[in-house]
Amino acid sequence: MDDLNATLKQLVAQALEYPPQSNERRQTLYRIYQQVTRSGKLWCDRQPYYNDALQEMWEYCCHHLEDYDPTVKQVITWLDDELKRRLSRYRYAQQRSATKHVQDVEGGSTTLPPLAERLPAPPDAQASLAIWQQTLEWVQTDPDHRLRKLCFRKRPEGNCQRLCQRRLPPEATWGEIAAELELNAAEAKDLPKWYCRRCIPILREFGVAQGFLDTVKKSQPRRTP
Repeated sequence: MDDLNATLKQLVAQALEYPPQSNERRQTLYRIYQQVTRSGKLWCDRQPYYNDALQEMWEYCCHHLEDYDPTVKQVITWLDDELKRRLSRYRYAQQRSATKHVQDVEGGSTTLPPLAERLPAPPDAQASLAIWQQTLEWVQTDPDHRLRKLCFRKRPEGNCQRLCQRRLPPEATWGEIAAELELNAAEAKDLPKWYCRRCIPILREFGVAQGFLDTVKKSQPRRTP
């Protein structure tokens, strides 16, 4: 356990050396995730909302890595505390929902619960992170060079590979990307549209090929008058 704690603290310190949106920090965060998951030391229970709370915890901690203080607690303890905090919120919300349901039944109300409570739970956190990692690795390697060849306004520094890297979670804002590329106002406005039109279809093709997404629907041919 001491070796694990030392390794995790070292990885956190290493991640903090990189800019928040950099690929280096993302890769180091994924190494932290792998170490924690393989250790089996993270708090676990059988509540149906556990995976939701777990995913929220990872998202929060990855975005707030600067909040971790190695002089106060171990990394696993920090993650556990955040996870338990979210579990408590889900438990409280579930209790409130159950109480409200009883009150509605007793009062003769047949109102459906809020839409958010009827939506399916988000995908398992481990599966989501695995998909993210595979997609990131594919974007970085760009085996057929499609991404790096496709450039916004003939700007090599604004190619699809870089844009995809910056827009994968935790994504940079379009304003940040426009500032990095030194775009003018008109170019900054057009960049997100170009990305959706030219880069997203390539990402979607990869997702379909890997089984992450359903088969892309072909557009219907136009009818001749």
